[in-house]
Amino acid sequence: MMEDDEEKRGIAIQIALEAGVLEQCEFHEDCLFEGGEEIEAAYKLGNFKISNGEYGDVFESRREMTDLIKEVVQDNSAEECYSCAKNRDD
Repeated sequence: MMEDDEEKRGIAIQIALEAGVLEQCEFHEDCLFEGGEEIEAAYKLGNFKISNGEYGDVFESRREMTDLIKEVVQDNSAEECYSCAKNRDD
C-alpha cells in the first residue's frame, strides 16, 4: 500500500513537472519549487494521459489523480530552491 502511494505521488510530481507547474532545481535534484504554469495545466495533462491509456491502472479515478497533483504542488510551493536560497543567504 505504501509503495502504491509513493508511485502515485511520483507520477503526480512528474505530471506537474511536465506541465511546468513545478520546476526541479538544476543543482539539487531533490528540490522542487513553483513553475510558471497554473495548476490547471497539470490537471489537463494528467487527464490527457489517462485518456490515452497511461496511468489508468495506477489511479482509482481521475479525481484521485487531480487531488494528488494538487497536494504535491502545494507541498512544493516555494518560489525557489530552498538549498540555493540558503547557500545564497549564507
